[in-house]
Amino acid sequence: LEKLLKQVHSGSIPLLIGTQMIAKGHHFPAVTLVAILDVDQGLFGADFRASERMAQLILQVAGRAGRAERPGRVMIQTRHPDHPLMQLLTQQGYAAFAKLAMQERQMAMLPPYAHQALIRAEANRSDYPELFLKQLLESCQQIQHATELEFWGPVPAPMERRAGKTRAHLLIQSNQRLPLHRWLSQAIEIFPTLPHARKVRWSVDVDPQEML
Repeated sequence: LEKLLKQVHSGSIPLLIGTQMIAKGHHFPAVTLVAILDVDQGLFGADFRASERMAQLILQVAGRAGRAERPGRVMIQTRHPDHPLMQLLTQQGYAAFAKLAMQERQMAMLPPYAHQALIRAEANRSDYPELFLKQLLESCQQIQHATELEFWGPVPAPMERRAGKTRAHLLIQSNQRLPLHRWLSQAIEIFPTLPHARKVRWSVDVDPQEML
């Protein structure tokens, strides 16, 4: 790696192709053109934070171009150049993009205007994760504060298969943090007693940062 980086800095390598790791903290003074491929998953991803991550990645990658005397240029591949978020990011910058993104989250009552917990389950057998989460949901509906919460699922995870296991999610949302935490503190004591608890691997993620 060190040898390759030296070749890049010397200019003997005229073209770099890589993942987003290229954008992480490297200084390439000879780079004047950056192309970012297929950013649309950030506009229409299953995770509501996908557009935020897309914008941050574009800014990071764009920062690799034109770091020395010569000006830099950035090309973005998208099928939706007229998307409002894309227009704001490319024409007015991250602050304008973030303002609109926050307005959209507020209208949809998504974090930080609501509070979430994500219960994940995975197993070798494809039916076990959703069965466990259904048992969980049925068993915990009578717990105090359950009526103050929204339960979304159980559903297959956006990345349904990973490392040979089938995965499912149950998302819980509340307008206030306290009812969610009080419900969780009681529900977690019930989880291990459920019929399929020993047949799945489960976890609780409060304020989840990714939904995959």
